[in-house]
Amino acid sequence: METIRTDYLLSALQKARQEFKPLERNGLNKFFKTQDGGFHTFSTLDDIFKSCKEALNKNELSLYYTVTYEDGLNFLTTILTHLPSGQSIQSRSAIGTASSNPQQIGSGITYMRRYHIQAMLNLEADFEDDGNVAAKQPTNVVHQTKKPAPTNDNKPKGGL
Repeated sequence: METIRTDYLLSALQKARQEFKPLERNGLNKFFKTQDGGFHTFSTLDDIFKSCKEALNKNELSLYYTVTYEDGLNFLTTILTHLPSGQSIQSRSAIGTASSNPQQIGSGITYMRRYHIQAMLNLEADFEDDGNVAAKQPTNVVHQTKKPAPTNDNKPKGGL
């Protein structure tokens, strides 16, 4: 098996990560609620690009996408390339079937672009649910935004 070199890409990516701006969460997910009853927030594609685009460009890293159709499935491939060396990494996901309408494909593209970029750049743009949603495990609290109320002796509950 041939080893694919990524040393220049990973070095440039590490430098870029140190220059990423704080990641905002301007998206609103009305299907998940916080413990206090509010809606869950997440980082949109715009938020992600505001955080990292300048640093990626400065370090000669380019993100691009392809959409292909194979064996009845539509696929999105996200490719991160180090321009001077040509080294790249990619992520590929199915985003629909032959019966998917254009709006469903478009939604899948937007959704998976966001998740591919988060994974490739090691961004925490969503809350961590310990895999409960993916595993379809019931959970009473999806996301906690408030610290627990202090006890009578004014010491906080829980923590490390």
